Amino acid sequence: MLAKQLQGAALATQPVFVEEVFQSWLYTGNGSTQTITNGIDLSGKGGLVWLKKRGVGIGDHHLYDTNRGATFQLLSNGTNAQITRTTGLTAFNNNGFSIGAYSEINGNTDPQVSWTFRKQAKFFDVVTYTGNGTTQTINHNLGSTPGCIIVKGTSSVSSWRVYHTSLGNTQSAQLDSTAVPVTSAGYWNNTSPTSTQFTVGTNANVNDVGQTYVAYLFAHNAGGFGAAGTDNVISCGSFTTDGSANATVTLGYEPQWVLLKSSSSVANWFMLDVMRGFTSNDSSNTNPLLPNLSNAEASGSTNIKPTSTGFTHTNGSIGANTTYIYIAIRRGPMRTPTSGT
Repeated sequence: MLAKQLQGAALATQPVFVEEVFQSWLYTGNGSTQTITNGIDLSGKGGLVWLKKRGVGIGDHHLYDTNRGATFQLLSNGTNAQITRTTGLTAFNNNGFSIGAYSEINGNTDPQVSWTFRKQAKFFDVVTYTGNGTTQTINHNLGSTPGCIIVKGTSSVSSWRVYHTSLGNTQSAQLDSTAVPVTSAGYWNNTSPTSTQFTVGTNANVNDVGQTYVAYLFAHNAGGFGAAGTDNVISCGSFTTDGSANATVTLGYEPQWVLLKSSSSVANWFMLDVMRGFTSNDSSNTNPLLPNLSNAEASGSTNIKPTSTGFTHTNGSIGANTTYIYIAIRRGPMRTPTSGT
């Protein structure tokens, strides 16, 4: 009995590393079917897969999650309800996912990118719920207070509403728009989320009676990772550029993925990752993608450069005296190598 208890305790405290819960993965479409093996256990743990065509031409941002199931597609750059795409993402696997022949995510020879977020306490969670038209609280399993929550109605036309800790519980940003955040109790009922629940108000975009919704929850500096279980791997914060549009953000780690948006001006959202050019070697070729637009990957710069402890912005390309909100994910691998291979 004691041996079993000790074994159970060891399993309960088994270290978790960022490479087990997040991957930016590049692939080339083949016009048929293929399996993406990125090492993320989606069938056993659950999570979200975000897909985008990188090359020339229009290509929507396609989001699939395990709560809603394979083939159920949402577009971050659109307000439509989810649709069933039988040739889209077809399966969540224990080491990645499978896709069909849908041209926007698997067009022959088209360069593609995928971002996979696995459910994990103190990192990421997915929740679905049904609106009631009045204020309600929604349970979650993030195991910490969310730093960002992105909500989308799945059964009707609605905008993507964003809670961010730097905006507070009175404001809501919009993922599918360039608009500045709006102030209204209708989104979060002026109530901050907790480590077990978040609150939605009466606005139809987050809580229309009888409509269904999905919420993606991102942790903020909650620890829980690494050999000691104390390392942060995800941060939700803000920064303000100076008169020369310079800023330095300290995270305590080098980021591999950043999502950011001006909260003080009309502007696009930007998504950067190390697989597509967001590296400390060169800040002039970050190749941003824009979650609110179907545009191809931009061949150019946001002038944001990762450092060993965070990231910097220089040279004025995203605006002087401007405030930005962001989500950043730590670069891996974190696990100590056990062999030269």
